[in-house]
Amino acid sequence: MYLVLKICLIYLGSLISCYALAQNWTTYRAPDNSFSISAPYQWSEKTDTISTDIGNLKYFTLYCQAPDTSANQIYMLSYCDYPDGTIHSDSTELITAFFEETMQSAAFSINGKLMYQADEALYNFPGKYWRIDYLQGNAVIKTRAFLVRNRYYAVQVVSKKVFHINPDSDRFLDGFRLN
Repeated sequence: MYLVLKICLIYLGSLISCYALAQNWTTYRAPDNSFSISAPYQWSEKTDTISTDIGNLKYFTLYCQAPDTSANQIYMLSYCDYPDGTIHSDSTELITAFFEETMQSAAFSINGKLMYQADEALYNFPGKYWRIDYLQGNAVIKTRAFLVRNRYYAVQVVSKKVFHINPDSDRFLDGFRLN
């Protein structure tokens, strides 16, 4: 009984420290004012160029690295613009295949397992929500992804599996806004 109580107190202490750290959220606004998003830690940015069959794509990533004691380890928003004529949010027959390939590639790239997926929309733009378990089931990546005209957005939170259901995760995933 004492061991169970001790484990519960440790768990509760972890939750309290996780949420105590995540109270002062910082909002990032895109330089072109196209979107905004808030996270509980300071934003970092990086840009990569990815070579694809349709040419080089600039892939922008905003992320917040959380302390090890946090339930959520990484908060991230990635986006890229596809060339005109390749994919667009009104290309309904291409969108299904696009999101299916995106989800499968994401799971494969981290040796994870796609656990859940659902259709989701943002301001009438098509999207998907999915969850991938990885690291032998010890970590979870939740993703909300949208195709807005020819721009792809992926809002992601990486969590320890034991803490993957928490209010900060939901707040982040639900906090993405188009302006």
